[in-house]
Amino acid sequence: MVNNSGLLNIFAAKGATGTGTAHKMEDYDKIFFKYGTATSANCTVKFQISNSEAVPDFSASQSVTNHWDYADVIDAQNGTSIDGDTGVAVAGTDDFRLFELNVGGARWVCATITARSAGSLTLDVYGVNFTHDV
Repeated sequence: MVNNSGLLNIFAAKGATGTGTAHKMEDYDKIFFKYGTATSANCTVKFQISNSEAVPDFSASQSVTNHWDYADVIDAQNGTSIDGDTGVAVAGTDDFRLFELNVGGARWVCATITARSAGSLTLDVYGVNFTHDV
């Protein structure tokens, strides 16, 4: 049996740099991000996680009281690991991409768009639990 969170929106047609909406995902075994471009987009997406009890301010700097970090993701297209500090470079022709979060134990997830020069991006997250009958 598979239980999932359904799609939770982080950005909706975001055409600027900035941080999206954080979502609590601690109840899921696997976490996936998917993005789509409505127009030719050129930007970098950096995925963020936190295991803090309360949601951190992902748009503010990391600090002793604001715990979060950039997270490594796995590209579903080719299995490549993408370093969290580097992020995913979105090219104008990337209409859809899917990534798996490479860090277990994330309580909160979010993402930030940086280095944007064109277009817009929609980004969603969803969680999956795999339960087995014994």
